[in-house]
Amino acid sequence: MKNIKNNLFMLRIIWSAAPKRILWELLSVCASCSIGMIYTLFFLRFIIVCMEQKLTFSLIIVCIVGYFAACVVSSCCSVYLKQVVVPQTNVLIQSKLMDLIYQQALRVDLSCYENPKFYDTYTQANEEVLTRTTEILGTMSFLIEIIISMIGFGTAVLIYEPFILPFLIVSMLIVQMVQRKFVDARYTRRKKTVGERRKMDYVKRIVYLQDYAKDLRLTNIFSPILRNFHEAAESSRMVSKKYGKRAGIYRIFSSMISSLTVFLGIQGIIIYRYLVLNQYSFGVLTTVLNAASALDGCLSDLIWAAARLNENGVFIQNFREFLTYQPKMVEKPDGIVPQNGAHELELKGVSFWYEGAKKPVLHNINMKILAGQKIALVGHNGAGKSTLVKLFMRLYDVSEGEILLDGVNIKEYHAKGYRRLFGTIFQDFKVFAATVTENVLLKPITDREEEEQAKKALQESGIYEKIKSFPNGMNRILTKEFDEDGILMSGGESQKLAIARVFAKESSIAILDEPSSALDPISEYEIFENMMEACKGKTVIFVSHRLSSATLADRVYLLEKGEIVEEGSHQELMEQNGKYAQMFLKQAEKYREEETA
Repeated sequence: MKNIKNNLFMLRIIWSAAPKRILWELLSVCASCSIGMIYTLFFLRFIIVCMEQKLTFSLIIVCIVGYFAACVVSSCCSVYLKQVVVPQTNVLIQSKLMDLIYQQALRVDLSCYENPKFYDTYTQANEEVLTRTTEILGTMSFLIEIIISMIGFGTAVLIYEPFILPFLIVSMLIVQMVQRKFVDARYTRRKKTVGERRKMDYVKRIVYLQDYAKDLRLTNIFSPILRNFHEAAESSRMVSKKYGKRAGIYRIFSSMISSLTVFLGIQGIIIYRYLVLNQYSFGVLTTVLNAASALDGCLSDLIWAAARLNENGVFIQNFREFLTYQPKMVEKPDGIVPQNGAHELELKGVSFWYEGAKKPVLHNINMKILAGQKIALVGHNGAGKSTLVKLFMRLYDVSEGEILLDGVNIKEYHAKGYRRLFGTIFQDFKVFAATVTENVLLKPITDREEEEQAKKALQESGIYEKIKSFPNGMNRILTKEFDEDGILMSGGESQKLAIARVFAKESSIAILDEPSSALDPISEYEIFENMMEACKGKTVIFVSHRLSSATLADRVYLLEKGEIVEEGSHQELMEQNGKYAQMFLKQAEKYREEETA
């Protein structure tokens, strides 16, 4: 029953995307069924009767021409459906499904992407949904055709030879049980290899992505990666072999049962009654044989269609599970929508650990950030700085404690409205295959004013002169993903482009998570100076492993192993002569040595 609901669920989506497709499928099915039943039940018998009764040849020709015309109409419907309707509606259906997947992907918790089980479900949903959707349409159309045909052929059999129906029903039940085993074997094979396919897809992906090209050529890292690929491929092969044999045996057995029913059972009874008992004329014999064989074929097809619907329903379940996933981070649709302006952030006893982790990444963090204050988060890699930044923006919910905006728990705010307060650059920022202007504003450009906004942001980040030298300037496409003339920017240039995003966004709080790691210390300091100037009146939270930039902050927090070990202004921490002061002096000495060299 669940699988039937899954198929109906997909049909509703298809109807909402392309009702024209379903209507044409129904029209084509009805035309095809009508032609098939006319030929099987009436046309051949009519020709035989005409010959037996020696009717005029012209009457036979008229009937043949009429049947031919009906075949042409049916064929035209089928061709129009396959060559015109299907290609057009496939695009609409695919767009609808991808919209559903992408919208849900934006809703799910960020932690889901660190969960292999979720990733397997997500992978199966992406892999199967498009092919399964077209299969569902085809199978449902075929099922309707079978049902209509069964009504016609079943009526003929009941009229002339009702005794053969038990043979057909018993055969159908046996084949159905075997087909169910066949479907289970196919699904199990697919399910048990999803992890291996994901590993193999990972290898395929890194081979053609530019991000990995240099490392793959300059190191031997591809050897262990390729080994993983071959191990996954071999594991997938063994599973496919095991369950493929089972599926093959079940399929052969079901074919044998069906064939025995038709040739030894049904046709034997009909021929015996014709030859020995003389119960039929030759014309009736033709109709009964055709109807019985067609009915048996319909029953076999019905079992096959039911098995396919069942199989499709099992795979669509992954898609439904993904779409119906309820995020653990509860968003309030009627939550408070904060306005741009001065805001105060406070963390009270905040602790956080990732799902399945045995110890927290952050422990008992207490922090108060006043409106317009400049905050530096410093510390060694793995200290918890980036995780803390994600908690600020509610990309994760705290495990213990609370984060307050203007004295109100951030869970009480509308999530999207709350996140709009932040202009952010992460250390793993991305450059998109879009124009420079769209990469700065991260949205489509609607007017000249927005172009000027992007231009000013590029000037403030120090990359505008470089952009201006490109053909088409700010309208030039970046990356060569879709445009062979696209521009590939260096690491430092890309970071300046990403920094321009913060300058361009009208946000109340700017978060800079090591945005200048690819720049030299002097360029980094200049960038941060420009940021502080551009972000006057805004709250700024920046993460940096270079402590020279921390001198620009009103308050510095030194994190170590997920805890705040020191806090204060740069001057206060230097006077304490603790860990911060030691780290700062060590870095300063290193830079002096580099400058001397």
